[in-house]
Amino acid sequence: MSTQSPARDPVRTLALSIGFLTLAGSVFLARGSPATGYELSLYTNTPLGVWAGLLLALAIAAGVAFVPSGNDVTRSGGVALAGLTVVTVITMPIVRGYRYMGQHDALTHLGWARGITQGSINPFDLFYPGIHTTTTMLASGLEIPVERAMFLVVVLTAIVFFVFVPLTLWTITERRFAVVVGAFAAFLLLPITTISMYLSAHAMSQAVLYSALLCYLFVAYLRTDRERAAFTAVGVAFAVAAIAAVVYHPQFLAHFIVVVFAVCGVQYLARRLARDGPIASQTPMYGQALFLLGLFLVWSSNHGFFSGTIVHFASSIVDFLTGAGGIFGGSAQTQADSLTAVGGSLLELFFRLFTPQFVFSVLAAVLGLAVVLGRCTGRLASIRPESWYFTAAVVALVPLFFAYFFAPGSSMYFRVFGLMMVFVTLLGALAIYAVAVRLTDDSATDSARGKNRRESTRSSVTVPTTVSSHPVFAVVLGVLLVLSLVAIFPSPYTYTESPHVSDTTMSGYETAFATGNDEVDYLGLRDGPNRFDDAVNANEDRSWRHFDVPADVLRSDVAGEYGEDRYLVLTEMDVEREEIAYRGLRYSAGDFEGVEGQPNVDRIQSNGEFNRYYVHDPGPAV
Repeated sequence: MSTQSPARDPVRTLALSIGFLTLAGSVFLARGSPATGYELSLYTNTPLGVWAGLLLALAIAAGVAFVPSGNDVTRSGGVALAGLTVVTVITMPIVRGYRYMGQHDALTHLGWARGITQGSINPFDLFYPGIHTTTTMLASGLEIPVERAMFLVVVLTAIVFFVFVPLTLWTITERRFAVVVGAFAAFLLLPITTISMYLSAHAMSQAVLYSALLCYLFVAYLRTDRERAAFTAVGVAFAVAAIAAVVYHPQFLAHFIVVVFAVCGVQYLARRLARDGPIASQTPMYGQALFLLGLFLVWSSNHGFFSGTIVHFASSIVDFLTGAGGIFGGSAQTQADSLTAVGGSLLELFFRLFTPQFVFSVLAAVLGLAVVLGRCTGRLASIRPESWYFTAAVVALVPLFFAYFFAPGSSMYFRVFGLMMVFVTLLGALAIYAVAVRLTDDSATDSARGKNRRESTRSSVTVPTTVSSHPVFAVVLGVLLVLSLVAIFPSPYTYTESPHVSDTTMSGYETAFATGNDEVDYLGLRDGPNRFDDAVNANEDRSWRHFDVPADVLRSDVAGEYGEDRYLVLTEMDVEREEIAYRGLRYSAGDFEGVEGQPNVDRIQSNGEFNRYYVHDPGPAV
């Protein structure tokens, strides 16, 4: 261990000082530029100086962390600077005073959390009350609004991911460089794709990020005493963490059970085919696998989730194979068609969303192949068991991915993809560590050969006990980090809109529901009124009573389409989303402007971003 103090490394110490000061300045600048209304993109509406400062801080952090040095203190400082910078990025909605960050499911989750806080919803009546009860505790303990507390839960699960990915690497390798690589790999947030996996209140997304803790406990459990593994602190901690996981989302636990059973399969085969190998000497996961399965069945038995989901996806696969179902990957095909219609391309979107995932997937595949072929020898032998397990996990999830992919209209395969990316993150970090080990060993060998030929052969090939870094790691991971961070929040850059909920929009819905006639249903765009009904009124059951307005109806005769009075809600978010993010794919600027000129449509509420119209039933034609 290095005993060098920061004072003896003045250049790095100065660089870190500049980095932390730049980070602080960026936070103050962002805080001084709060959102004043709905923002279509968090990125373009945040001052450029904020991003410039954060980019400089990341560059300094990567340089200090990866450029070779014997000073572990400054290297740790580099990791800390990078971590704080990434946390600043993901908390930017809080820093800039957003009322809420999240649409669709996130609004329903907000309503459930609000209901628990108000006492109108019993958390045990929910299938997965994890994020809602945590939100309630934060809101009560910190005395902050429920909206702010719920987004804090999102941030906390991301921090769990940041902490336990590098800890997992440390447990496997016990090398500081592996921890550095693991930290930067975690900062990429590979599971977050903004397609069924979000940095907003979305129970599956939070559960997948939380799985990093399960992975850490799993790796630690493998190293416990086999004779009393079930009763160790690690074994108990794994069980408790699993209980928390099923509360966060039972579907996630079902996916994780597939992983654990795949690991059990590897362990079983290893004990039959290589009894003297490293896997055979590790603690088996059989008991934990049975515990997880029992936990899932007990929790889901009262909700009908297990049988309903199995029947649905099994029938979808049968329908596809018999030709009775929809289009293979119908949801993906629909999105691809829409993307082409607005002038984008799948290749372009793939680059923007999945470049870091692709790079790490290649690294994971290379490491997995090396393990299968028995190429991880010498100092890399220590990573072979976990590399086998993580590779088996990814392979086991592939059939599950396609099971969802067969289902018509489903995008849940990206949830499975998100969990796969947890193990790809670990494998990719181990692959980078393996490359560093090879470079270090090769460098040491070349150095030894260049010494005095009178030295003994034994001393000339001494294996190093440390791992040397290289600037190329800083460049590659730094570039991937930037590509990842510019796509973790939806924006027009990825042909979507920001899920920002402004004060004006939320207050508009609050006023509408408080003053409107409960017997009159709402019309809106893309399920907006239903979700805000959930968020504002804290509905225990999801609202389905309101309806979307088709584009041809909005541009022609809204009142003539319906046989009763209705409210019509159009917001600034609707306008900017359709005109800018979706480039007029369904609704154009003229469609919105022409609403007020239609007969029997009167605007009765407006606050600048929220417009409510009363659509009168014109009655039977005479």
